[in-house]
Amino acid sequence: MPRASARVLIACLAFASTAGADDALQWSGFALLRASNGVESGPLREEKASAQVQVGIDWSPSPFVGAHLHLLARDDDAGARRGTFGIPEAYVDASFVPAGGRLRLRAGAFFLPTSRENVDALWETAYTITPSALNSWLGEEFRPIGIDASYTRRGLMAGATIYRGNDTFGAVPPARGWSLRDHWATLGEWIPVDPEYFTSVSAENDDRLGWSARGAWNGANALVQLTHIDNRADGLAYGRLFNWGTRFDILSGEYTAGDWTIAAEAGWGPTFLIVEGEKFTNDLQTGYVLVSRLFAHGRAAVRADAFSVDDNDRQALTVAYLWTPPGHFRPGIELATSGGEHRAIIELRYSFAGR
Repeated sequence: MPRASARVLIACLAFASTAGADDALQWSGFALLRASNGVESGPLREEKASAQVQVGIDWSPSPFVGAHLHLLARDDDAGARRGTFGIPEAYVDASFVPAGGRLRLRAGAFFLPTSRENVDALWETAYTITPSALNSWLGEEFRPIGIDASYTRRGLMAGATIYRGNDTFGAVPPARGWSLRDHWATLGEWIPVDPEYFTSVSAENDDRLGWSARGAWNGANALVQLTHIDNRADGLAYGRLFNWGTRFDILSGEYTAGDWTIAAEAGWGPTFLIVEGEKFTNDLQTGYVLVSRLFAHGRAAVRADAFSVDDNDRQALTVAYLWTPPGHFRPGIELATSGGEHRAIIELRYSFAGR
């Protein structure tokens, strides 16, 4: 395990180890089996059969202080190095209530809170089996390792993040292409983007801190948020890792009325690399609109995606139904199409919890 990953894990374990017998230590997660028609390439690439287990361990000694450890194991590593088992998240956080508002501080490795679809525990999507192209990319290639602060008052929120790592963020769309899959990168994992180079959320090659800022308005039934991400990478090659300098903006919104939810996100921005002294820049754009309805024992959703690198435009349409009968099992089915390719996924998920 790389040094940065080890430091994050050791800090969280040391924090949690101070808990006494009466402290609230809880764990929860799921195991799943998935079958598909098998797509070998393109944005809908999927193995014919796969399985994974994810576990979240949470320690909450008080309403204001906590620690979280997210573990993941899967049989399909998608050709990555150290991709079969690992840690997607490990952080400690604290909440305060100053001047009628709420201040939250978080330190460690964590998903940036931008997604309107990946809103369930362990950053799972609540509406479909696989996420949009935007959140597939963020799950696979972006994981801040640093400090995040946010302040919320009267429905308004402002947040900022300072982080290390993520120097290779931006490589996947131009080098390998967009995808719609739930491959969450783990700390220390190297994911291939072409036959020679890899991307890694843990990569810190140029000793430059990245940053992000966001602002949001949250009403009774609606939410709007704008986020800016800048990894401040230098665009140079470091062995099998190539830094991509990426600045990316995400505008997201959500509206809920009764059993209906409408969610949408749009992201855009440039990414660059420098080869033999020459700078090459690609413009990235992606977005989706999702409509979902909740039923007594299930949820149906339809999502339309668009994604591009420069003038190379692609679209995708996804339809899903997640059946939630009483008990621990959740069967689901998802159908997706993009550029003449078609994918069908059937999934059986088992959820568990304990303390």
